[in-house]
Amino acid sequence: MSKLIDVHFHLDFYKNHRTVYESINNLEQYTLCMTNSPGVYLSCKNLYTETKYLKFALGFHPLEAKLNDKDFSDFLSMSTNANYIGEVGLDFSGSKSIAKEKQLIYFNKIVNMSALKNKLLSVHLRKSEDEAIEIIGKHQPKKCAIHWFTGTNEQKNKLIELGCYFSINSNMVKTAAGCNKLKSIPKNRILIESDGPFSKVDSKKFSPELLFSAYEVISSGISERNLSDLAYANFRDILEK
Repeated sequence: MSKLIDVHFHLDFYKNHRTVYESINNLEQYTLCMTNSPGVYLSCKNLYTETKYLKFALGFHPLEAKLNDKDFSDFLSMSTNANYIGEVGLDFSGSKSIAKEKQLIYFNKIVNMSALKNKLLSVHLRKSEDEAIEIIGKHQPKKCAIHWFTGTNEQKNKLIELGCYFSINSNMVKTAAGCNKLKSIPKNRILIESDGPFSKVDSKKFSPELLFSAYEVISSGISERNLSDLAYANFRDILEK
């Protein structure tokens, strides 16, 4: 069995983040830790050394309503030395977010930069899939992973046509409809995420010790027996693009 991967995780949202950091490394689980702003990214990088198993992604989350043009300038400056970009995206689901017009400007520039510099993207989309499809289609990034996809089958198929990957967590396989939607994703586009601490496994808030159990839940939900090998191979594939 291949080592487990977790392509979307939030270390900074755990009060016991030092213990969690050590657990990830001790368990030898390849983990991409998202951040929601340039400031949080800088804090994480200053607090923790990146290792073979744990890397930080530079984020600019659409629900961080206080982020502004100065923050985005900092984001672009920091992106030069960041291999991973996330969590970024578009969210038009409510009022507590960056203004829609600004979101579109920022996301367009983020995808363009990531395509030109071949960065790996972890993308958050809520009620914004059509706009994201247009932007992703324009810039054609090679390393784009859609996090916790909630759009329609038609939108999913368009994202597949654009070469996107999809990161799946245990909450996404709770219903038959959810499982059926995920089963239609090509096997070579499936990645695994926890979105810890925002997901649960067997009614428990996610922690790195539960990643194996999360794989078992997802494996059953999408009828994929060799999920760890599949996800690991796909992770290597997206990194090598």
